Amino acid sequence: MSFSTQQTTSALTSNSSDLDVTLAYHLDIVIAIVILLFALFNVPRAVARLANPSERFRGHLLRYVPLHRKPRINLNTQSIYLYSDPEKSAIDLNDSSEGCSTTFKALPALPTQSLRNTTNSSPFGGQKPVHMPMLSSLVHPVTSILSCSVHEGYTVGQVLLMAGYVAMIFYCGFYKSNPFSDPLRAGWVVISQIPFAYIFASKNNVVGALVGVGYEKLNYLHRLIGCLVVVGANVHAIGYVYKWSLAGQLSTELAQPYIRWAFVGLACVDLLGFGSTQFVRSKSYNLFIISHVLGSFVLLFACQHRPACVPYIAAASVFYGLDRLMRMVKTRITTATLRPIPELGLTRVEIPSLNSGWRAGQHVRLRVLSTGMGFLGLTEVHPFTIANVERTEEGMVLMCKKAGRWTTKMYELSATAKYGERGHEVGKNVRVMVEGPYAPIPPFSMPPQEAVGNTVISSYSGALGITFVLSAVQELVRLGDDSSVRTIDIVWSIPDAVIPLFTSLIEQSTLARLRVSVFYTRASKGSFQGMYLPPGVTLAPGRPKAAKFLDDAVTSTQSGGGATGVFVGVCGPPALARDVADVVRTFDIYRKRIVGGIELHEEVFGW
Repeated sequence: MSFSTQQTTSALTSNSSDLDVTLAYHLDIVIAIVILLFALFNVPRAVARLANPSERFRGHLLRYVPLHRKPRINLNTQSIYLYSDPEKSAIDLNDSSEGCSTTFKALPALPTQSLRNTTNSSPFGGQKPVHMPMLSSLVHPVTSILSCSVHEGYTVGQVLLMAGYVAMIFYCGFYKSNPFSDPLRAGWVVISQIPFAYIFASKNNVVGALVGVGYEKLNYLHRLIGCLVVVGANVHAIGYVYKWSLAGQLSTELAQPYIRWAFVGLACVDLLGFGSTQFVRSKSYNLFIISHVLGSFVLLFACQHRPACVPYIAAASVFYGLDRLMRMVKTRITTATLRPIPELGLTRVEIPSLNSGWRAGQHVRLRVLSTGMGFLGLTEVHPFTIANVERTEEGMVLMCKKAGRWTTKMYELSATAKYGERGHEVGKNVRVMVEGPYAPIPPFSMPPQEAVGNTVISSYSGALGITFVLSAVQELVRLGDDSSVRTIDIVWSIPDAVIPLFTSLIEQSTLARLRVSVFYTRASKGSFQGMYLPPGVTLAPGRPKAAKFLDDAVTSTQSGGGATGVFVGVCGPPALARDVADVVRTFDIYRKRIVGGIELHEEVFGW
């Protein structure tokens, strides 16, 4: 009888283990199918871009190329400030943000250069690329609901996706199982999610490339999976400790080597979970980085405590290794010039040795290799949007706002710049490590030149968010005949009375109508007395009203007879992004359809 009971128990255990393996395997299959479905929606846009030969290998590797002609676009720091003359007529200033009908006395016209002579040949072989609209811009009612903000920047669509993911995890974890009597099930569910946790954490994101989304837009899924792994790993461990304690086998089991490795893995998971909390990230970012680097590396070895775990860990190791390899390939160590811009409270970083290899809107990760940054500062890497187009004399330009300890040290380091023989500031030369470029505008998304017809590009930016806008507008102006964009609206909200040099862009934009609206959030009407600007640039105190600008942009598209859409880009703090997203979401559906849809791209600080 005893022998029969043992056989029955053994059979039940075997059947339960088989079910655990099957559920974990099927869970990964279902997740992979969902990813492929999202990728399928992106196929038309991917084909539209890859059909253009010049876009296939662009925006992947930073490099230096010889310049055969003098670059047309200049962002010299000596020319980015507002001119004022008490003898000149002051501007007729709007004292509200209701409109932008301000008139100005024009500055002397800058020399206009031909748009057709910027490059040796047309980048598209004389053919304008085909624009494939985003699916979200066509399915208006559904998009309006899914893009509605719910909590802390999460949209309805993201919440539904996370809820579905959690539901699948819970189903696999609790189907015919009790966490206390069957802790093995939780372990299988956890190990099945390890590959996805590493995939969504990678900068060279395979899923992002498939679905046409930048890695930073998928980070919320990495955080969700990470939380589920932490909870599941602790349930798995506590369940076994409880089970062994009841049987009086705790000390015996803990003496086995594979059990010790299992607890090493648990320690790594808990370390990763603790280091990822908002408190640690805000108080000690270095601790967050160190805990993630060490914890994620050791975890790959510790999770192999059972042979059945090896396939999942092997998959995670492959994605982790490919990401690290691509980071090494994309990394450049070179010399940069740091220049302080006190009026904006930022550091301008110029890297002449890197002047090609990126697309408008992409960003790089910067590490300053100088003892002036401090020991911990040498270990930190921060992302910055590239503020100019490629192939200019000054090379890559980054604008780094003094917003934290690391950026403050870099600003102080740039303030120690030396001066040349004529008293001109030559900047502070330092060695830097530049990794990238990475694509906030997704690799298979719409590059600026694909906006054809009478497309209107309307860009809203916070103070430093203008760097995202500058590179995109410069690229559109440079393209000339290769882009049929007819109207470009730039809305800039900034707390300090400093205006970048948009004059050159306006003078050179002979095909597209470029309008720049600057709003000073801390200024009053009297702040602008004695200032004058070129036509096309307007000033107003207060904050911009995105609804009015979008309405004007749509009206402009309708009057021009275009039906290829309106592209809205926003870069800045979360509040600005939410406001613009709400305006796009609630915009009249009938008018959206008339203009061919409204596409929204958000770049939010602090992801």
